[in-house]
Amino acid sequence: MFDPTIFDNLKTVVEGAIYDLDISDESIAVVDRSDVVDLAKFTRAYALSFQLRHVHQVTCTVSLQMTLQHIANELLYEDVARAGCTVTVSFSFSAINVDCIQIEQTLKHIWGEHRTVIQTLTYTYPTEERYTHQVMIDFGRTINESHIDDLLHMIPYMIRSLEQLQRYAM
Repeated sequence: MFDPTIFDNLKTVVEGAIYDLDISDESIAVVDRSDVVDLAKFTRAYALSFQLRHVHQVTCTVSLQMTLQHIANELLYEDVARAGCTVTVSFSFSAINVDCIQIEQTLKHIWGEHRTVIQTLTYTYPTEERYTHQVMIDFGRTINESHIDDLLHMIPYMIRSLEQLQRYAM
């Protein structure tokens, strides 16, 4: 048996809460999951992607990342205040017309004006007629077990964002 890290504990909480919505509430459908241990860089990354149950145009991905420095801060007590991991929430969808300003305003209305919204558009020329739109909410800080309630409170924001972004998706 191993002693779970902050990353392991947060991963378990997020995974359980989202799968509960998939199985019991049936409001969302989990469409992908990734749990990676990179032994070359000694990092951990976990991502869980889901969509609204009956609308499959927009995908939300919640990701947790733990770097070597995060692990050292926690296990070696180097900088306990900075021990933990980072969280990002991203949304992806296809669109013909992209109104980045409106999408940013929509998400800042849901997540708060102080959140950083990063949008990336990709387009394959000449075969594609639409953009792949990737929108990321960056929280810019390390989280730990004291943020579990905050993490759980973010799930309704994710679902509301999925609902609102449907109007931009094709």
